[in-house]
Amino acid sequence: MDPIGLVNYATAFVFSCALAYRANSFTFTPLTLVFGLATGISYAFGFVLVVAGMRLSGIVVTTAVIGLSMILPILFSVIVWNEEPNLWQTLGILIALIALPLLSGTTKSTQDTNRPTWYAAPKFGLIVVVLLFLNAGVGRLAMKGFNEMCPSDQKPMYLFFLFIVTTVPYLFICLRKRQLPTILELGYGILIGVCNLLGSGMFIAALDRVDALIAFPISGSGGMLFTTTVGILVLGERLNKRLAVGVVLAIISLILVNLDF
Repeated sequence: MDPIGLVNYATAFVFSCALAYRANSFTFTPLTLVFGLATGISYAFGFVLVVAGMRLSGIVVTTAVIGLSMILPILFSVIVWNEEPNLWQTLGILIALIALPLLSGTTKSTQDTNRPTWYAAPKFGLIVVVLLFLNAGVGRLAMKGFNEMCPSDQKPMYLFFLFIVTTVPYLFICLRKRQLPTILELGYGILIGVCNLLGSGMFIAALDRVDALIAFPISGSGGMLFTTTVGILVLGERLNKRLAVGVVLAIISLILVNLDF
């Protein structure tokens, strides 16, 4: 997976450089640097956690946990930037807190008898879920922080710092292991890199126009519903009762926090 990670973030980095050059925007404040690096670290660490989460619990549960991480920036927006959730959004946040503990576990389709016994231990699953949740939440919070506290014309430099800090670690890892991406890995990496850049850029643009209370839930719920459909119908993932309840609660939570009335 390391070569895919390298190609993924290197592709996004090259495009971010092109955006900065085209916009002729090379100035930045210290906060732009800090938020860019913070988001980049979250992305780099998140790639590892997503792989671990998918091997442990499958793509449906992993996506549900990442979707629920929108709680962190929403709570921060309420406390720091005085955005006010309505009754439905508050209920959605409470349901999300119930769903999270249910999402720690192993799906039948990801069980592997050759793995160490500690890998399937409940505590290990809980640790992965908590780290996924916190890491994704911090990354989204850094995006919101940039949007609130930095000039909007510094977005190209924000993306530059974001993707350079994600590219460098994977470059060192691949050089150390002497790994080169295959043609297939190049294709996957470039596709994911373009999606990463477009997703980050569009999400920051969305935060310019709508509150975080709307932007984060819409982003999470759309991806959650799509991934659940693909995971179950296409990939054939089988969820036990506990995980199924957790996923259903996560979807309900994301729908509720989208209700803006």
